[in-house]
Formats: sequence, C-alpha cells, structure tokens
Amino acid sequence: MAFKWQADFEEQEAVQYRPGQRVELKRRPGVVDIIAEYDAMMVPPIWLVNDPQPRYPEELNLLPNLVMDWLRSDRREKVQYPVCRLSDRTREKVLV
Repeated sequence: MAFKWQADFEEQEAVQYRPGQRVELKRRPGVVDIIAEYDAMMVPPIWLVNDPQPRYPEELNLLPNLVMDWLRSDRREKVQYPVCRLSDRTREKVLV
C-alpha cells in the first residue's frame, strides 16, 4: 500500500515540476530559472537550465506559466508581417 502512495506522489511531483516550468530559488528571490529535467530516480530530482547543481522541490518556488494566458485570442497582439513579391528581373523576394 505504501508503494502505491509513493508512486502517486512521484507522479504528482513529476507533473508539478515538469520541464519548462518557471521557478525561482527560495534563497535567491527574483531570480527566475526554468526546469530542464525532472528525474524521480535522482536525488535531488530537479535540474535547472541555468544552474549546474540539481535541486530539491523544497528549494524552489513554482511560478505561474504565462503561456496559457498568451494563447487566449483576446490577449494576443496582431502581428503585421511585411508583404513580399517576386522581383521581375531577378526573381528574388522584394519587400513592398
């Protein structure tokens, strides 16, 4: 029974500390880093992109990911792409 509880806990932790999640170290508030890898078989299990030392979950504050908010269509800015056409002489793209 204890094994099942531990497996569930590790799954929840793996979802919570997934790669790409923004975090900050509790000892250095304001310095944001990104989780590169979570490996439940390693101790400590969390590797950060800009930190060579692996970390425990207790050392990190999870930050909200802004990606989902960006995906909402009413929040996105409309991007204006330049218009191109083929040049008559060189057949290269030319900005209009």
